Amino acid sequence: MFLSLLTLSLLDPALADTPPEPSSVWDELQVDKGVHLSDQEKEASQDLADERFDEQLFGGMGALGGEPDPRFYVDPVGTLEVDPLHLDLVAPADFDIPVVVNPMVEKWMNYFLGRGRKWFQKYLEREHAYRPMIHAELAAAGMPLDLIYVSMIESGFSNQARSFASAVGLWQFMAPTARAYGLRVDYWSDERTDPEASTRAAIQYLSDLYDLQGDWYLAWASYNAGPGRVNGAIKRHGTRNFWVIAQQETLAEETRNYVPKVLAAAIIGKHPERYGFEVEPHAELRYQSVEVHGAVTLDIIADCAETTEARITELNPALLRGATPPDGTTLVHLPEGSAEGFATCFEAIPPSERISYSRHQVARGETLSGIAKRYGVTSADIENVNRLANANRIYVGMELVIPLKGIAPELVAKAEAPRTTTVHTVTRGETLSAISTRYGVTVSQLKGWNSLNSDTIQAGQRLTIEGGKPQSTTPLSYTVRKGDALSSIARDFGVSTAQVQEWNGISDASSVQVGQVLKLYGPSQDWKVYVVRSGDSLGRIAQANGCSVSELKGWNDLSGSTIHPGQKLRIQAD
Repeated sequence: MFLSLLTLSLLDPALADTPPEPSSVWDELQVDKGVHLSDQEKEASQDLADERFDEQLFGGMGALGGEPDPRFYVDPVGTLEVDPLHLDLVAPADFDIPVVVNPMVEKWMNYFLGRGRKWFQKYLEREHAYRPMIHAELAAAGMPLDLIYVSMIESGFSNQARSFASAVGLWQFMAPTARAYGLRVDYWSDERTDPEASTRAAIQYLSDLYDLQGDWYLAWASYNAGPGRVNGAIKRHGTRNFWVIAQQETLAEETRNYVPKVLAAAIIGKHPERYGFEVEPHAELRYQSVEVHGAVTLDIIADCAETTEARITELNPALLRGATPPDGTTLVHLPEGSAEGFATCFEAIPPSERISYSRHQVARGETLSGIAKRYGVTSADIENVNRLANANRIYVGMELVIPLKGIAPELVAKAEAPRTTTVHTVTRGETLSAISTRYGVTVSQLKGWNSLNSDTIQAGQRLTIEGGKPQSTTPLSYTVRKGDALSSIARDFGVSTAQVQEWNGISDASSVQVGQVLKLYGPSQDWKVYVVRSGDSLGRIAQANGCSVSELKGWNDLSGSTIHPGQKLRIQAD
């Protein structure tokens, strides 16, 4: 299991060497990645982008950072006479991580005390909100308490920050690694923003990396770049000394700077008063946690906890839809001192009255405003609950949560109960298209439910599928044509080659013959196959078959409108 988790961690892409212009980062996130950010998330993401932009500029200034100690301009003589970094006071025995001071560490100390001082001030103030919890989790795991400075460098203790590469939370997890370490990241919940859950996952990941590398500096570099890249650098240069590797350009500049940044943060963060920081600490994050089974909307939870829905949302940033997920049990955080009263109140509420939303599947021709009018709510209500970045980007088959708070009781009574959720474990050779076919959903839905930014999936990966069990299947006959290969037939029908072989008792994938009739299986709906002719377009084919272009694209996993003669398209029969 250990090796498989580390293999999954290789899916984390390194951040680009040149960051995006900070003025546009959250706009680009919303447009390019379809991520809807609240005003608070926009501000946090913008801050993180600005910080990274400043650091990127500073990182290219050479070994000593390219700028003198800022106090030099005020008191040049005094600054030259006294060590401005107080290196004589740095005692490795004060730390439970290995601490060394060298020109690379000094460079980043100069940055945090100079150009980056405004950012480090924020780090120190935010740290107080999370430090007791992080230290408690590290201590419980028998890990060094000073690993807290990894989180400082990752996010600046900004829990709602989202990087342009879609890393999220205190520990800036990418979705695949988060899932590999037990965090839920799907349509309903993103536990990367749960400080406690993400801290436990990060501790386990760091522990695995340390077991793999046997060295904290290499473990931190692996956390940043992935163990595969670090192992490649170790092999190439024939050394496990991070400082020797960092003198080369095998690793990205960001990774070469990562370890000295952690050390600089630890040295200053341990004794902020020594470096002139006056900290106004944020209040410690304190709460009680209760288990809630099934779907319950946050307004109901807030009422029973005798607090506001806004406060429950603040304490539970991982809950994305204004409700707990319909499957399983969710640990919900409540204001301190409210758990006992909550339990009494909640037990008295019948399960049928614990939700105040409905589920709506978008049909052909529907618009968000029309759906909102049907349910007696506003488009903005639906946009906010579903975190829609663009109201015009709803699509046929998309499922929306419709908030019904304040709606007439007869409408609430008719609300559709949340459907069950299936977790599908990807097998070797499976594609998103094959899985979507099996469960009667679209590829876009699969990607949305599982926060996937590409069509790449790995054997062993777990995918959440809203709607429950696989569809019952009916066979479809396909006659092999000249030029066909089993792999291309499987791809055209959105299944795997292995599945076609299994359905037809074929042991050798290369042995299919022209004229051979194959059995193919899809959802319980009937499908027909259309072979594209010269001069065809998606619009013409859609019109002739009574469907929309978007449906054609969804059925055939097309990202664009380009088709070519001889291409086979799946079309759902009426």
